[in-house]
Amino acid sequence: MKILLIEDTKDLSNNIKKLLEMYDKTFLIKQAFSIQQADKFLNEQNFEFILLDLMLPDGNGFDFCKKFKENNNLPVIIMTAKWEDNDKILWLELWADDYIVKPFKVKELYLRIKSVEKRYYLPEKIRIKDVEIDFENKVVYKNWIEVHLKLKEFQILEYIHEMETASRSNIVEEIWWDDLFSSDSKLDVYISNIRKKLWKYVIKTIKWYGYSIWN
Repeated sequence: MKILLIEDTKDLSNNIKKLLEMYDKTFLIKQAFSIQQADKFLNEQNFEFILLDLMLPDGNGFDFCKKFKENNNLPVIIMTAKWEDNDKILWLELWADDYIVKPFKVKELYLRIKSVEKRYYLPEKIRIKDVEIDFENKVVYKNWIEVHLKLKEFQILEYIHEMETASRSNIVEEIWWDDLFSSDSKLDVYISNIRKKLWKYVIKTIKWYGYSIWN
């Protein structure tokens, strides 16, 4: 996968490039140290993923992300030292696919890249015995009959499938990031409801960790 890394701190950029390419031999990372350089590379080459620092010497990463996403359907992860309660809402409004707050471990960035990558290349449909899940149209069928899932029920199902195995804490953070209080017990209720509407085997419990989709 060809990745454009836009980060003006050269030591940090070099470290991210070195470790990411070590974690995944399919990664080919091109470094840009300014918005001007990033624009040049994007006009000359094709990329499949963008890692974007917000504070750049010749412009604002927010503006760059918004402008880029208006005309492109590439995944973008924002890297930033800035953190306020409303930042996640703003970043998602700019259509960023994920964000990571500095300082961070490159291994965590790598896992976030893989998670976003799965969302972009997730199969449109999967079949589990007599249950079919259509991710594109967000519908589920059981024995060829459509089953109504609530929005959060489908989001939980989709997230577990994206992650292959998902911890309880990560599911809670992903689904209830704006209301974490009492959400751990809510998760039990939602998992139970999904199993009742479909079949118990569709969501498999990973003891002491979380859940996976049956395969």
